Amino acid sequence: MAGDEQAVRTELSGGVLRATIDRADARNALNADVNRGLLDALRQLRDNDEARVMVLTGAGDQAFCAGADLGGLNADAGAVALHRGRAMFAEVLRELRAVPKPVVGRVNGHALAGGFGLALGCDLLVAADQATFGTTEVKVGMWPYMITAVIVEHLGPKRTMELMMTGKRLDAATALDWGLVNTVVPLADLDAATDELVGQLVALSPVVLSLGKQSYGAAMGMARNDALEYLASMLSLHLQTEDVVEGITAFLQKRTPEWKGR
Repeated sequence: MAGDEQAVRTELSGGVLRATIDRADARNALNADVNRGLLDALRQLRDNDEARVMVLTGAGDQAFCAGADLGGLNADAGAVALHRGRAMFAEVLRELRAVPKPVVGRVNGHALAGGFGLALGCDLLVAADQATFGTTEVKVGMWPYMITAVIVEHLGPKRTMELMMTGKRLDAATALDWGLVNTVVPLADLDAATDELVGQLVALSPVVLSLGKQSYGAAMGMARNDALEYLASMLSLHLQTEDVVEGITAFLQKRTPEWKGR
């Protein structure tokens, strides 16, 4: 379970680890307890062989995560403690990329400010049609520093600066058009759509998904020629797995593969 069950609830069933930010009254805003709970959940996903996929969402039907809890800032904590608390969210974003298993975001409502970055940190996103996305920090005199790196990966410099400088919100249809989410469905269909996607992932080879996610994340930060050389080496590693042999054999024999995860 997550370290703080009041902030992040986790449940593991059928290979799916569900992590829910449980602060609906605060629009599931980020604070130190939430960050610790998210890190604990991601480490559980990494270390528990029974966990094949994570679904990350927020409690209720209003917000996925509305960003940092501005009302919960404790100025008496001191500058160093406050900095370390904020830096913990950067660790969450790094772990989302580093964890060698898929993370699916179930965006049930507003994903704003840091919550927008948290959503984009997921590998795949299923959103309710009522969801909104954006970097609204500038409207309260803040700036989305840490999530800048995540947003620009998805949108490029012009769209990123447009969002960050204006603070405007995108509706779910626009987010889909901009390539920020994979699927948009009515709220009533959100669980079914999420489960359908997760079921597809659970049915695949865990070692293939792990190597694929690792190679994608590493190549994103490399120059093109370096990435090509690295990806060639990853292909050679991939071809040594038992699951690639099983997958090809099952295809030729027209049967469902039986993955070994190695």
